[in-house]
Amino acid sequence: MRTFEILGLLLCALFWGACEGNSTLLNLNLYKFLYREKPPVHVQLYDSNSVLQHVPHAWHLHRYAISNMAEVDYAPTPGDTLHIRILEFSSDMAALAFYLNSGLVQETLPVVEGDSREIAMRAGKRLFVFRYGLLRNHERAELEHYVQAFPDYRTGLPQEFLSLPLQDRIPGETSIQMRNFLGIPSEFPMLAQGYQGNDLRWNAARSWGYVSQEAWQKWIANIQRSDRRVEFSADTVRFDAGAGERGVALRLTGGRVVCVWGHLGVKSLRERFEKVAQDVYDSPE
Repeated sequence: MRTFEILGLLLCALFWGACEGNSTLLNLNLYKFLYREKPPVHVQLYDSNSVLQHVPHAWHLHRYAISNMAEVDYAPTPGDTLHIRILEFSSDMAALAFYLNSGLVQETLPVVEGDSREIAMRAGKRLFVFRYGLLRNHERAELEHYVQAFPDYRTGLPQEFLSLPLQDRIPGETSIQMRNFLGIPSEFPMLAQGYQGNDLRWNAARSWGYVSQEAWQKWIANIQRSDRRVEFSADTVRFDAGAGERGVALRLTGGRVVCVWGHLGVKSLRERFEKVAQDVYDSPE
């Protein structure tokens, strides 16, 4: 094969890869996504402005960097309607934050609401909410197959969580604290994970991304206003985390914030904190 032909193929591959990585609901033809080999009977798209006008204000979608939304209806069999609401966020982390904090979606088992069942599936930056009649049967495998057809399909925790320790994690004790970290008002989201091992329970957290020095100082000032004990050692802050737990936090070079807290002795807390701080500092995300 000639050199220019190879170069042309490589450029095409890069172009389509870039398009897939930047795909949004607004530039996808949703009529091409089949369910039980049938196209949708209705599709309605909303951008970031119109979606906030369409959904209930109580959803607080503005807090989670919502980008777009689609309402898609299928009629797999006569009299059967499968409604799918697809929420698309700015990032995987924003989608996970809404899933964990909103209390509006259920991913494990279908929830019965009136004469319908509802179940959600998270995939990368998108959240798929399926609604169908109580007397209808839609297998989870079928719904998963539908979700997997979308570009940028990813499951599991976003990369940022992988910088926190993997050993001794407590299943289900993963959270994203958006505006209130450890009961203290904050201006930066924190990703938190609970741990248990060697008869000890403790927690580690890191900021979603970069935290300004001003936002960091405001959080420290809010701790002090809460009458909790606070001590400073160089750039490290040691404080009363509540419920008799010790806490230690630091804004790393580069702007990420890390924190460890729990019912730990001084030495045990320091060792865990130093490891978490180093792991987060070394991580690319």
